[in-house]
Amino acid sequence: MLDHFAMDASTILDASEMSAARSVPDFVAWVKRKAEELGASPEAKIFARSGAQLPKKFYDELLPLALFVEHEFTTVPNAVVAPNLGNDNFDATVSFGDGTDILYIEITRAKNGHDESMRDEVLTREGSVCLTGPILKVEGRRGAPDRIVEVDDEAISHELLLRKNLSLVEAAVQAKTNRVYGNRHLLLLVVDDYLPFRMESDHRAIHSLITSSLLSFDLDFMRLVVLGISGKLILSYQLPRYAQREARV
Repeated sequence: MLDHFAMDASTILDASEMSAARSVPDFVAWVKRKAEELGASPEAKIFARSGAQLPKKFYDELLPLALFVEHEFTTVPNAVVAPNLGNDNFDATVSFGDGTDILYIEITRAKNGHDESMRDEVLTREGSVCLTGPILKVEGRRGAPDRIVEVDDEAISHELLLRKNLSLVEAAVQAKTNRVYGNRHLLLLVVDDYLPFRMESDHRAIHSLITSSLLSFDLDFMRLVVLGISGKLILSYQLPRYAQREARV
């Protein structure tokens, strides 16, 4: 147990440190170290689940980014990763060689953020929470002493869970259509492959949805990558807007 966590767990993450440019191995090692620190004490876990800006950025963007670049660029010499905490049309860059060749990465998660936030409150308060049961009651302001969040301990069928999460995938991708990105932009779509997308049949279902409905000219990216947050699921798709141009060259 690290003593400084008990004093102020918010010091675990620093914006300038989070956005620092690093080689792929150094970035992956840094993210793994911070993930361990965020789970190393009760105070750190409370901070991690607080919904504050920096831990939210860490879990929504930096953690999946580390999984992706470790898979994609570990053996690429001189690849440098730089997370972007601003409001630009990319969440990170990977630069190569002398830095003039740059890949821009936009990260989005197929999730219900409000639902996740409510369950995190219950998890912090009670030490466990059902991930599939309905949220029965929400009263009071978050952080207030009279705050009440109740989640039913109800299991649902895997088929229903899969359908719900396929809908989240579709919504996450559709939210990126008709926006300006470019032929150096990659869309990294992060999904939960611990529960809804854990089986090979689930992987086939998400592949079928993407290939039948979501590879649209309205997506201004050169590539779509689906990444499971466990790191075990990775699916990659060339998008038609720029694939067609390359085919004509």
